[in-house]
Amino acid sequence: MQQFLDISYRRQENVLVARWIQQMRTDADFEAGYRYLLKMAQQHNCPFWLLDVRRCPPNCAQQARWLTEEFCPLVATAFGTMAPIFGAHLVYPSHLAHYQSVVLPILTQDSTSSYQVAAFIDEGPTIAWLHRQQRS
Repeated sequence: MQQFLDISYRRQENVLVARWIQQMRTDADFEAGYRYLLKMAQQHNCPFWLLDVRRCPPNCAQQARWLTEEFCPLVATAFGTMAPIFGAHLVYPSHLAHYQSVVLPILTQDSTSSYQVAAFIDEGPTIAWLHRQQRS
């Protein structure tokens, strides 16, 4: 994972930060990265995730469907009563419209209520959103 994904836990903020260092070459890399993210989230018992995907192309609809159909159920099972999980996606400004019109609607379908998401272009508002979710 370390060749394309860096994950750190910010204890004071209770936020797990996942930064994709480079583009994932295959769907298997994409899926492995998210499975590793879940493993680290479980290790730190942290449902608040900053997902910095600026170095990756926007998720395609197929990847977003994998997230909802396979990954989100894994998250719900792993965290159980702690659901929902909050995923704040940090994206390039040129990718924001795609995330808002394609990726986020797929991820926020009724069947994935255990995974709440938002997209941002600046890390400050991303962290602020995660902190608001912690207080609610």
